[in-house]
Amino acid sequence: MNMAERPRLTIYYDFASPFCYIARAIVRQLGEERDLEVTWLPFEVIDYLPPKGAMPQNPAFVRRNEAARARRLAEEYGLTIHLRERLLNSSLALRAVEHARLSAAGTTGADRLHGALFDAFYRDQRDIGDLDVVLAVGAAVGIDDGLEAALRSGTHRERVAASRTEAHALGVVAVPTWLCNGFGIVGIVGFEDYLRLVDARPGSAEAASA
Repeated sequence: MNMAERPRLTIYYDFASPFCYIARAIVRQLGEERDLEVTWLPFEVIDYLPPKGAMPQNPAFVRRNEAARARRLAEEYGLTIHLRERLLNSSLALRAVEHARLSAAGTTGADRLHGALFDAFYRDQRDIGDLDVVLAVGAAVGIDDGLEAALRSGTHRERVAASRTEAHALGVVAVPTWLCNGFGIVGIVGFEDYLRLVDARPGSAEAASA
């Protein structure tokens, strides 16, 4: 497969979802088996939370026992995960990644920050809804040029909102949503389903079954 034929996998994500944290581990595993072009796009599921988040946790998340499922999947993919009762206001973290993407750090830097923020929240139990924490995580991975000014001024807020609007236009209503070859998967499914998604060609039966 030449570079022009690399599958382009787009994933809509929100730091507030532990399943998006698990999705990063799945992407790492996919990358070991397939040559992919991966783009993570922000989808702020709840865009009206106070800065420190809110109680209680999503009732549907609790009712469906999704916490237990998240812990089981995290263990399956070798992740340490700590879940919070409070809903996270993910705006700062989402905007920080977009700042990195548009800065000299580019896509590679944005991916470093993306992963570091997920680890900080779910593995290290740090509050990525806090400006100082986001700045510290950014500095640790070399993303600090202009980051504080951008976050304090609200730069990239419209960009994050626009990404959510564009996602809605595509029919995206939940995270993670995986799009490739004109087809999609919502949530966390079996690993083989992701392989079928990225291997299929538009219009193929394999893609339609993903």
